[in-house]
Amino acid sequence: MDEDELDARLIAAHKAGKSSTMAALYREAADMAEAEGDAERTAFFMTHAWIFALEAGDPVAEILDAALKDAGRND
Repeated sequence: MDEDELDARLIAAHKAGKSSTMAALYREAADMAEAEGDAERTAFFMTHAWIFALEAGDPVAEILDAALKDAGRND
């Protein structure tokens, strides 16, 4: 998925209030940023994924929390 498509899907998920979808899409955005070597964008998107995963009660929140801690972003 390219960035424009991802942006469109994120906007639609926000409008629909679908936390679990937003968590998955922000995680995908974090993966894309990481592949580009952009640590700041990776952390930004991963933090959003974590917040929406928490909101959705998605167990992936624990994985995201650990990844953020490993990156020194979530103490």
